[in-house]
Amino acid sequence: MSTDKTQTFTNSNLMKITHKINILFLYGASFLFLHNFGHAGTLAASKPSSSDPNSFSAKVSSVISDSELAVKVDGAVCSFCANGIRKGLSKYEFVDTNGKNKGITLDTKNQLLIVRLKKDRKPNVTKVFDSILKGGYKPVKAYTKGVDGKLLEHVPQNKK
Repeated sequence: MSTDKTQTFTNSNLMKITHKINILFLYGASFLFLHNFGHAGTLAASKPSSSDPNSFSAKVSSVISDSELAVKVDGAVCSFCANGIRKGLSKYEFVDTNGKNKGITLDTKNQLLIVRLKKDRKPNVTKVFDSILKGGYKPVKAYTKGVDGKLLEHVPQNKK
C-alpha cells in the first residue's frame, strides 16, 4: 500500500516539474525572440526617414544636455538590454553613477542610450563603443554637445 502512495506522489511531482519546465521554456523562447528581433514597431520607429536624414540628430539634440552622452545602439530593445549595457558602462570614471539607473538610461523605442557624465569629465567614446560591443550590441553613433552647444557626432571605428 505504501508503494502505491509513493508512486502516486512521485508521478504527481513529476507532472508539476514537467509543467514548470514547459513554462520556463516558453518564457525563455519568448524572451530570446523579443531580444533578437525587437518588440513590435521598435525597429521601424527608430530609423530616421530617408527624406530628412537629420531628424534623428535633431531629436537627440533636444533630448540630451551638455553633461550627457547619447548612443544609438542597434539591438537594445528591452530593459534586460539596458541592464547589461549599464553593468559594463558604470565602471568608467567619467560616468556619473549617482541617482536613478546608475546614470544610464535606455529609450527602447528609439534604441537610444543616455549616459550622464560627471561634472567636468569628457567621455571616452571609444571605451563606450567597446563596452557596448562586448555586451553583444552594435553602437551606431554617439552624440555629445560641444562647448558651443552644437551636437557632435562620433562614429565607431571599424576594427579589422
